[in-house]
Amino acid sequence: MRDIEKQWIRAAIINKDTKYFGYLVEEHQVTVRGYLRRLTKGSMALADDLAQETFLTAFRKISTYKNTGTFKSWLLAIAYHNFLQHIRKNSNNPHMNFPLDDYEAKKLSQNSDAIFNKIDIEKAFLYLKKNERSTLTLCYSYGMSHSEISKIMDMPLGTVKSHILRGKNALKKILNPVEEDILC
Repeated sequence: MRDIEKQWIRAAIINKDTKYFGYLVEEHQVTVRGYLRRLTKGSMALADDLAQETFLTAFRKISTYKNTGTFKSWLLAIAYHNFLQHIRKNSNNPHMNFPLDDYEAKKLSQNSDAIFNKIDIEKAFLYLKKNERSTLTLCYSYGMSHSEISKIMDMPLGTVKSHILRGKNALKKILNPVEEDILC
């Protein structure tokens, strides 16, 4: 962590200074929003709402930050928990499964081989379970260690490793369906 970031955190904790907390938001908002967009399967509006809630929660709880991990990890843990809370609150909402839009669903049903051969990594992530999406994003997009992910997601290290492995295997199947069929 940079020295300037430590000073901003200290000022935000000691003085509840919104100016310095604003610097922290500027520093980490791209990461938090990007992570939440991946979790929400690209729903920019929902991801931005959850990011805003994440920073509000972080500001209210800044005094609980113990400097045992990176500030970014602490923020991503808050973001993940806000995402889970949102899912729990809206579990009866049929739109919470983040389905494909009508055009994509129609295209997929008409010509699935062509679609799967052309699908990019972002679209492939849409097919992963939320824990697979989250662990893979934290690991490969943000360079977090398995231990950091374990803390962020509040789950055992072995479970994190399992989600990463299952997610990687699922991505391989999605991105190379013909190749996978040959190997089976």
